[in-house]
This record gives sequence, C-alpha cells and structure tokens, in this order.
Amino acid sequence: MLGNSVCKDPKLVEANDFLFSGLHIAGNTTNPVGSRVTPVFAAQLPGLNTLGISMARVDIAPWGVNPPHSHPRATEIFTVLEGTLEVGFITSNPENRHSRKVLQKGDVFVFPIELIHYQRNIGYMTTLLPLLLLVVRIQEL
Repeated sequence: MLGNSVCKDPKLVEANDFLFSGLHIAGNTTNPVGSRVTPVFAAQLPGLNTLGISMARVDIAPWGVNPPHSHPRATEIFTVLEGTLEVGFITSNPENRHSRKVLQKGDVFVFPIELIHYQRNIGYMTTLLPLLLLVVRIQEL
C-alpha cells in the first residue's frame, strides 16, 4: 500500500489501468461556489499510483470560485483554456502576504507546495482549467 491506494498485483495490470476518459465533459457548476473539479487521481486512474502526479479538470462558472485550499504534499500548475481568471495565494509565515494575478486564455500559473490558494472567474464565460498536481516525496533519512 502506498498512501491511500493499494498497489495492484503486477500480473493483473492491464491497459485500462492507464486510461481515463472524461475530461472532455464539462463539470456541473450549479452549486453554491460555482465550480466543479473533475479529479484524475489514482482512484480514477490506477496507473498513477506511486507516480507522484495527478490531474484534474476545473470548470468555474462566471463569478464562481474554486475556494481557498492547499496541497500539503503537492505543487499545482495549470493553464487557462477558456475565460479570464483571478488567481491568488497567501505566502508563508511570517509575512502571510496575498499575491494575486489576472490570467487570460493561454496563461500558465503555478502554486508552490503547501500555500493556500484560490481561483476565481472574473469573466462572463465559464473558465476551463486543466491542472497537474506534482507530489513532492520527502524521504526519511
């Protein structure tokens, strides 16, 4: 077992363990925050288990938000495929400074590991973000 996923017996591995279909389907953003994350983690794509990477599709309705959150063991990088997006993060102690930027279609942004961050659609069309999470493994000595 690694993390929360059980490693599959190598003799039972098949091509479908390395395929996920569905990121072309828009997420339903009719909820209180106006966003939907479609994850592609090891639970959805078993071939990712132990690789230290994952992906997601994030749909954000006009004026919706992907609420503040952090990834304790991962760095996040994404590109804006559609829409206009305000992104921001809070720096670590002792400053706790808010940094923000407005992104347009084609822009790429990265959130460093552990920092609290958010994305907010400030346009009139749904924003689409494919994002990649890169897990940093800290080895015990």
